[in-house]
Amino acid sequence: MDTLNSAVEWFLGHCTDHRKLSPHTLKAYQHDLAHFRTFAPDLPVDIPIASVDRTLVERWLGSMNGAKPRTVRRRLATVKSLFSSLERHGNLLTNPLAGLRCEVKVGKSLPRTVARGTVRSLLCSPRSTTASTPASNDRKIQDTALIELLFSTGMRVSEVVATNLGHLDMDRLVISVRGKGNREREIPIVCDAFREALEQQLKTRRAMDAKADSPLFVNRRGTRMSDQSIRAVIRRYAAKIGARRITPHMLRHTVATLLLEDGVDLRHIQRLLGHSSIVTTTIYVQVSERSQRKALASRHPRNKMNL
Repeated sequence: MDTLNSAVEWFLGHCTDHRKLSPHTLKAYQHDLAHFRTFAPDLPVDIPIASVDRTLVERWLGSMNGAKPRTVRRRLATVKSLFSSLERHGNLLTNPLAGLRCEVKVGKSLPRTVARGTVRSLLCSPRSTTASTPASNDRKIQDTALIELLFSTGMRVSEVVATNLGHLDMDRLVISVRGKGNREREIPIVCDAFREALEQQLKTRRAMDAKADSPLFVNRRGTRMSDQSIRAVIRRYAAKIGARRITPHMLRHTVATLLLEDGVDLRHIQRLLGHSSIVTTTIYVQVSERSQRKALASRHPRNKMNL
């Protein structure tokens, strides 16, 4: 493991076999490390791992003009993780990046949400679609269940992709989810419309493939849907109802915000979303405060008293 390329290959294999990281995380690591390996045209195709030092990494960071602050910080975190793993497993005597910090500041951005009326229209949209063939009816059933699941559970799109038939327990009315950091949680099925949509989807899928490890959602070829395919479904129905851009993650933010506004305890929302720390969940408190200010400004009785 003398070169950067061989170190990267070892690291990605280690993340796959031992750390059991999700395909989504592995893909992000691959992109970040590929960017690091090819950032400077004057570097050779491969370089000795011993020649990677702070100066080289700082040159790389300085080359990312125009990149978003979060992107810069994520790329540096990936490379630092590579060298920390090499040192920890005895493949590197010293870590040249130990203690290196990124000076790029990331401003806090509030999560983007979808209006209640728009969500209602989105949920109704696949149900109102005319199905002229058995295949189109199956697609209608799946699209209905997919949109219901995204909004009712707030699951990440990667978690939806990974959901199998065996992860649904319709007797206990729970969905078993393996989220970030390989953490497991159970999401209760508490909405009647969502439960009915899931039951229809399960009936359709089990008629084709009843194995527990078969995917809940499939593409037209009958294989597991990708995250891109799920986003495409949301885009299609958003366009159908005349809405602006809607993403699965916006639906996740929306259900969390609406639950908080309706008085649900923050810890219940934390568990629903699979946040490891409640600090992450507190971002929705800021959104709720913004909503409160808007509601008070428009409805406060003092603003209706013209004195």
